[in-house]
Parts: sequence; structure tokens; C-alpha cells
Amino acid sequence: MNNKKQEVIMKLLTLFTAVLISVSMAGCANRGQNVIVNADQRLNHDFSNYKSFTWASQVDNQLDPGFYFLNDLVLKERIRNAVAFSLEGRGYNKVQQNADLIVNFRVFDKPTTIQGFTGYGSGYWGDLQVRNPENSKEFQVEAGTLIINLLDKNTGEVVWQGFASGLMDGNVFDKREDKIKQAVNLIFEKYPYRGDKLGS
Repeated sequence: MNNKKQEVIMKLLTLFTAVLISVSMAGCANRGQNVIVNADQRLNHDFSNYKSFTWASQVDNQLDPGFYFLNDLVLKERIRNAVAFSLEGRGYNKVQQNADLIVNFRVFDKPTTIQGFTGYGSGYWGDLQVRNPENSKEFQVEAGTLIINLLDKNTGEVVWQGFASGLMDGNVFDKREDKIKQAVNLIFEKYPYRGDKLGS
């Protein structure tokens, strides 16, 4: 009788543990599904000549001026590390000078509208002259959206941009390192190019 009770209790505990694990995994899956990703690129553009990248001066600035942008140095470092990891994993070399691509990113703290590749605020591209493409689109940007831009250094044109929204936890941007890595990884899943010959 005692053994039978213990057996029933053990089965119930095992079942309860399995249910808890399932609920926990479902919660994690739902958090991942909340991130909405999109990308846009210059049409009919050859990405095969890009082999290296560097950061726009804004990435290394202490703080970004502007009402719409989230200013957080820890968050900035996490995004920078995740973006570098994604680009280097795609065969691009990070260099200090003469890079093919200039990389920039911004986190929007409030909803706004971006027309083409403008609307990022003053100082986003520093002293660079950035040209809008003829086929520019208008984007409604939600609060908590991360945007990554790749600019061709020689032409001054933004050739690719990726978005990830749904990074808010209530009214606060989710700054966890794993969440940032996940968002950046999902963005670069929309970037099918490499800086080396692998996958060519």
C-alpha cells in the first residue's frame, strides 16, 4: 500500500513537471514569435563586391540626439556585438578604413514614419552624403523597433535595411542579450548575401 502511494505520487510529480516544462517552452516560443521582421534592399543591385564593413560614427557615439531614439550604451554595445557576429559569420571582414559597407543601426523609442532612408534623425550618418533611392518606400515604425542599415561607401546609397519590431516588454524595450541576438539574427536571415565565396 505504501509503495503504491509512492508510485502514484511519483507519477503525479513526473506529470506535473512535464506540464511545467511544456508551459515554459510555449512561453519562450511565443516571445520569439512576437518579433516581426522585415527587410528592404536596393533593386537590381550586385552585392557580390562587398567584402568588408565598418561602423558609422553614430554607432560609436556616447548618445544619440533626438526624441524618438532609445539612448542606452549597454543596449548599443549588445546590438553592435550581435550585428558584427552576424556579418562576420557571413564572411565579411571588419576593417577600420576603406570598408565596402558602412553599418548603422537605431532603436526607435516612439512610433514614427520613415520615408525611404530618411527620418533617422540628425547625425545618423554623420558627415556622409547619403542618397535616397528612386524607389524609396514609406515605413510606419513602432516603438521598440530596431533598424539596421548597410550603406555602400562608394556611392553613398543605403543598399539594404532590416527591421525588427515587437521588442517591447510592456512599455519597456527588452534589452536582454539573448533577445537582442535573436532579433539581429532574424533580421540577417533576410540578408541572403555573403562577403566570401561560401554559398556562391
